[in-house]
Amino acid sequence: GMARVYSFADNRTAVNDMLAIEAEARDARRGIWALTAYAVRNSDSARDFLDSFEIVEGVVLATDEVGGRAYLNFDEDWRTDFTVSVAPRDARKFRAEGIEPLDYAGLRIRVRGWLHNLNGPMIDVTHPEQIESLDR
Repeated sequence: GMARVYSFADNRTAVNDMLAIEAEARDARRGIWALTAYAVRNSDSARDFLDSFEIVEGVVLATDEVGGRAYLNFDEDWRTDFTVSVAPRDARKFRAEGIEPLDYAGLRIRVRGWLHNLNGPMIDVTHPEQIESLDR
């Protein structure tokens, strides 16, 4: 319970095992998981945690692809609300594993990464392990 999983696109070894260990610690509120500073954020409150590594959870309201980049939008106004972005080169990694980024529409997901501001709070995802589907 003393760490959050932080994976990299070029080193994804054992990430799923680490995610399972993290989930167990989080559910038991062990270590850092007892602290509000490390809480999983709701997509509605993501804007309050910009410029930090966060885990954000919510329902993907809609998806779209613009110029090969996939966007997962969590509310009506993509210009101000939380969004997940998947660059074309990174979307290929998803598709190589049988995951279509646009198929997250309507699903509750948990996404981890650096939260920045670009038309509202956004996390750029570079590999599939950054997104956990909570509905599958």
